[in-house]
Amino acid sequence: MEILGVFEVARVLTGIMEAEPRLRLVCIRGELANCKAHPSGHFYFTMKDDRAQLRGVMFRSRFRQVAFAPKDGDMVLVTGQVAFYEPAGQVQVYAERVEQIGLGAQLLRLQELKARLEAEGLFSPERKRPLPLVPRRVGVVTSASGAALRDIIQIARRRHPPVDLLVAPARVQGQGAAEEIVRQLLRVARAPGVDVVILGRGGGGQEDLSAFNDEALVRAIAASPVPVVSAIGHETDFTLADFAADHRAPTPSAAAEICVPNLLELLSRVRELRGRAEGGVRRAVYDRRRHASQLAGRPPLRRPMDIVQARRDRLAQELRLLQHLGRAGSAQRRAALSNLDLRLRALDPSGPLRRGYALVLKEGEAVSTVGALRVGDQVTLRLQDGRAHSRIEGVARGETEDVV
Repeated sequence: MEILGVFEVARVLTGIMEAEPRLRLVCIRGELANCKAHPSGHFYFTMKDDRAQLRGVMFRSRFRQVAFAPKDGDMVLVTGQVAFYEPAGQVQVYAERVEQIGLGAQLLRLQELKARLEAEGLFSPERKRPLPLVPRRVGVVTSASGAALRDIIQIARRRHPPVDLLVAPARVQGQGAAEEIVRQLLRVARAPGVDVVILGRGGGGQEDLSAFNDEALVRAIAASPVPVVSAIGHETDFTLADFAADHRAPTPSAAAEICVPNLLELLSRVRELRGRAEGGVRRAVYDRRRHASQLAGRPPLRRPMDIVQARRDRLAQELRLLQHLGRAGSAQRRAALSNLDLRLRALDPSGPLRRGYALVLKEGEAVSTVGALRVGDQVTLRLQDGRAHSRIEGVARGETEDVV
């Protein structure tokens, strides 16, 4: 048996693949995952289907010619060469051209799930809860061995040393990760004294973050009795857990800064507010004392009885005026009543009767002219003390007596 070095084995694999004509220029159909544009300008990705996956790279000169922005979940046709990359010991495709042909099955399922959960109101802004100003205890659900946990602990201790951190370690990717995250999230959210929970992990591709797109996790976040802050991946990464969380932080470090206030800043703010409050009280006391001093210097307050006496004099004067007006008004009313009485007496029909006159009535109606009488008419004479009945024997007009 020949003993070969690692490099020699890699060289053999490279030679085998280079000798395969179908791999020199091949068109591969698949779904993109773990897409990453490197600062150098190169584009790294993974192609996959239901049974396998293949890493790939597209160098900067070729990537500049791509007419769209490739992203996780895109269904594409990649044309290029498949070769063995010896330094990393892996097979990968060196892409020359990338063409978009639609959305991958996984991305379509994710979009359908997002639309359904959104229709239920799980992502609604109205259900988002505010974060506590000064939490007593902060729950953390993340990997026990990841950099995210170290960053959260370091920043929390630096910003607010008295804060209590309750860490619930969980796998953040791989088989069974979603179930473990849900279990730990509900456990820590219901723990005594926990005011807010950070759900986080470091960066990764879309495949690495798939546990945070789990429907059960979204519902667990919505059911949490305390606010949940998501800090999953990098700032450009979005998962369904981000939409369901009460607040999203771009990184785990940012989540610690959002949840844990800076103790020195709090103390400084308290001192500032206290100074402003004391200054406000001093100014208010000074203003009121000055106002009281000004009031005390006014003549009415120096000799208050002068005001009372002036009010008494004015009241007495007004009372005398009312009495005078009352007397004048009474005299006027008595004169008016006397005139009215004289007018009523003049209109009284019984007045002439007392002076010897009589009222002639014919059929109950008063007779004022002789033209209304005829010889033989029966009339009633109304006198002062009674009535007399009479018959007309003759009628005289003026000084001449005419007998009709």
